Amino acid sequence: MTSRTFFRGIFWTLIALALVFHVAGGWFFSSELIDDAFVPDPDSYVVTSGDYELEEIKYQSPLGEMDAWYLPAEGTTWVIHVHGLGATPAEAEPLFGPIQDAGYQQLSITYRNDESTPLDPSEYYQYGISEWEDISGAVDHALANGAENVILSCFSTGCAHTMSFMFNRSLDSVSGALMDSPNIDMGETVDYAATQRELPLIPVTVPPTLSAMAKFITSLRIGVNWKAIDYVNKADLIIKRPVLIHHGTEDLKVPISVSIELAEARPDAVRLISVEGAGHVDSYDVDLERYLEEVLRFLDRVG
Repeated sequence: MTSRTFFRGIFWTLIALALVFHVAGGWFFSSELIDDAFVPDPDSYVVTSGDYELEEIKYQSPLGEMDAWYLPAEGTTWVIHVHGLGATPAEAEPLFGPIQDAGYQQLSITYRNDESTPLDPSEYYQYGISEWEDISGAVDHALANGAENVILSCFSTGCAHTMSFMFNRSLDSVSGALMDSPNIDMGETVDYAATQRELPLIPVTVPPTLSAMAKFITSLRIGVNWKAIDYVNKADLIIKRPVLIHHGTEDLKVPISVSIELAEARPDAVRLISVEGAGHVDSYDVDLERYLEEVLRFLDRVG
């Protein structure tokens, strides 16, 4: 055996091992990705109470009736809150009292795959591909009940649903959006999570090639179109109204780089407030007074 043949054999053996590693590892991480990020696992929720008036109502979506919390006020501008993955309408609770006192009517909605709501026909979270239709139903409810203007308020993955709504249905009556820790490029979020996770038995974080393989296998298994749920790349088509973003610099779930990219793509419409030291959907806990001040100033400007 010549040395060239020997080294060629070593080369192809390493290639084969790398392929086996990526296919096996990709399948393993794909299974975890599907379970953690796509199989519905909603939190239970109860109606909150506080220094605000709140009513339980129903609104109509293509899948049927959905629950929502309605907070009355005197103004004709409505703020519709869209919670994040696995969360509940209570995610917007820190905003309820101040926004109501400022005269804005509010809806904090449930949507498909939440507790006691219909499952999406796919039986998976769709990151806006279908959930936007429920937001559309909530907007129609507001308009049918006297809203002259609607502002969307969203958290984490709720922002993906909101971006999809703005992409699929452009309405003059929707005048702006509030976003908190927006998860608007799920593929980037998966890659970000991989950089924080070590491989089993090996003190090395998941390499980008393995993350890419896991996403590819996930696409084959449950039909995920990663480009379709990257709303940053469609910013020019989506962002037609002002947007205010709060995003914590210590967010370990959704990279703040995504919000930076969105702000850079549409500097004329998007204002990003980077909250030093805040984690995921944690900006109001770091400095509630400033958070509310910025939100109310934005509502006053676009409402």
